[in-house]
Amino acid sequence: MTDNTAFFPELKTERLHLRHLTMDDIDFVYQHFSDPRITEFLLDEPPISDISQAREIIEFYQQAETKPWNRWGISLKSSGQIVGTCGFHKWNKRDLHAEIGYDLSAEFWGHGIMVEALRAAIQNGFERMGLNRIGAIVYPENQRSMRLLHKLSFQTEGLLRGYHHLNGKFYDHHILSLLKRDWEKDNEENL
Repeated sequence: MTDNTAFFPELKTERLHLRHLTMDDIDFVYQHFSDPRITEFLLDEPPISDISQAREIIEFYQQAETKPWNRWGISLKSSGQIVGTCGFHKWNKRDLHAEIGYDLSAEFWGHGIMVEALRAAIQNGFERMGLNRIGAIVYPENQRSMRLLHKLSFQTEGLLRGYHHLNGKFYDHHILSLLKRDWEKDNEENL
């Protein structure tokens, strides 16, 4: 199936297929986002606790073309197994920037899957969405995510103190960004 949507088409890499989430993914979404290892550093809510919340997540990301956000399911080409998600939110079309978000099932950590998925998503952001800047907001304790973003040429801009409030507590976050000119320069150097 070919997806001809303007901004959020299906994407394919060497090992991965980034595709839109559907209700067929409800069991994965429920299992994935109810796992505290996955949700530990997400900015949203605590782990989900019932299947109706999984349905709400999928519905939220459907018809992405009409919204300032999207989410691709990341599946392995070899088996079709969905292993995580990634996408953009807070897309500001006037100023040409958005934030990137991502998550990966714990058993697939450390295999380069998210680097591969985010390279495709970032390229899509700069080429199809016309972005100039891609931002990321990361808990300081999430060193795995910080290493991933630095590997993709994101630069740490600073610390947002007391940025997120959850369960009566405020959390600091690092803010990172990647500019189109830096992405293009790094890609030229790697050819």
